[in-house]
Amino acid sequence: MIEKMKTYKVEFTTAFAGSSIVPIILEAKDESHAQWVARNLCRFGYISDGPMVVNDEPYYTEETHAYAYDENYEVYS
Repeated sequence: MIEKMKTYKVEFTTAFAGSSIVPIILEAKDESHAQWVARNLCRFGYISDGPMVVNDEPYYTEETHAYAYDENYEVYS
């Protein structure tokens, strides 16, 4: 059975001036998958809020950012 993707919002806190909170809207299978994909997308910071299910259109999908969803790619490995 194919798992249906949901849309999640994950917020990162970064050290960059002027953009200390970066919201990431992405598609994922579940909350754990959403955190994993978000860490692959945003390397410079830490998850400060989320993931939470939202009804927004995802900015990041497996189709547009395949590397972040690849099981062989992990920033923190």
